[in-house]
Amino acid sequence: MNRLASDGVRDGVMQRTHGKPGYAYNGISDEESGYESEGLETGNPVFISDEDYDVAVEALTEETAEYNTEDTAIVFMSYGTEHVSNAVYERLQKRLHAAGYRNYFIGTVEGSPTVEDVLNEVQGSCAKRVVLLPLMIVADDCAGKDMAGDEKQSWKTVFFDAGYEVECVPKGTGEYEGIRKLQVSRARAVMEEKKDVILVVSFGTSYYQTRKKTIEAIEKDICAAYPGYEVRRAFTSQTIINILNKRDGYDIENVAQALSRMVREGVRNVILQPTHVMTGCEYDDMVAEASGFYGKFDSLKISMPVLVDDTDYDALVSVITEETASYDTDGTALVLMGHGTEHNANETYAKLQIKFTDAGHKNYFIGTVEAVPTVEDVLSEVKKQSFSKVVLLPLMIVAGDHATNDMSGDDEDSWKSIFTREGYEVECVLRGMGEYPGIRRIILDHLRATITG
Repeated sequence: MNRLASDGVRDGVMQRTHGKPGYAYNGISDEESGYESEGLETGNPVFISDEDYDVAVEALTEETAEYNTEDTAIVFMSYGTEHVSNAVYERLQKRLHAAGYRNYFIGTVEGSPTVEDVLNEVQGSCAKRVVLLPLMIVADDCAGKDMAGDEKQSWKTVFFDAGYEVECVPKGTGEYEGIRKLQVSRARAVMEEKKDVILVVSFGTSYYQTRKKTIEAIEKDICAAYPGYEVRRAFTSQTIINILNKRDGYDIENVAQALSRMVREGVRNVILQPTHVMTGCEYDDMVAEASGFYGKFDSLKISMPVLVDDTDYDALVSVITEETASYDTDGTALVLMGHGTEHNANETYAKLQIKFTDAGHKNYFIGTVEAVPTVEDVLSEVKKQSFSKVVLLPLMIVAGDHATNDMSGDDEDSWKSIFTREGYEVECVLRGMGEYPGIRRIILDHLRATITG
């Protein structure tokens, strides 16, 4: 810093490589505060937002895929701290497990979880082998001695003495491409000072895999189409937000929280892009929450959900019939499960059914979980034709709880059970509409119209 001052540098970006905002990070901030400059900006460390944890999970699991076998526990060792930021490790652990990587464990040298805590967790698994890696940007002396050393208290020795085959991989996370890209994005965000935001608003889901395949796929398409905007996420279901926070340590904002944060950050222009299927209760709630923020931005625009006009309905029919063509065989009824609502937007389902029928797809049927048509209504229609097989699919952006339980569960009142009892061969397809590129294009078309309109 002194050299920059002596060289007369007035503007710049300081990009930290720290994993979290702990004591070392704060120490740099203190030093920085004593440097007088006109334009010194600082980039954030690795773990700040929920998206950062998703990126980290993907990077860690991709880089360690070769070690990830059925009988192997993959254990990451980090420094640990008495600082409140030590909670990062527990949160990252939850995110790994929520993503299905239950043989991945995180411990610390100087905080918690301790190596003893991790050993206890590993002993509760079916692992026979342990791979140790540093959860540190640099595989330094700590990784060489505390993790991979031959001393009695080293992690390698602790796991070896517990009867495990042990392999040490002295590779810092700074060698992981995904982590480096995250750091670069930090510096780039500071330099570009992005102040225009597209807030992608979804109902939400507590199911990790379908979230990645649907909601995140939509968000990635929007990022690719509009690189000049920062793309953020909000959910409208507070129940799902609370479940994700408690179970996975995953903090997702609702609409009001997301907009409030943007006000504090000085964001100038905001567009809300919903991923809802129709203009029902969730859409109305989103509009109501956003209405309190008019006048707090230079501009605040709200885009439309998937189904608005006849063009959208026709496009959706075309997309679904193309995506389900392999199931559309003689003797097969394709039954689409929608959510249903008490809102007058529930008429969307009847209109969509007419669109399928008028387009010649008379073996496609639409029902709802919580409104009409009911599953009994759909069953009655299916019985009018000579079908021997029923394929069930969600008419929802995500294949979450309704698709997993109400549609394809084993309970007696699930749609699968109901059609099976009636003598039909039943196949369930757990694929949310957000996985269909054509559906994502409809959403992008609405966003484009909002931006240019």
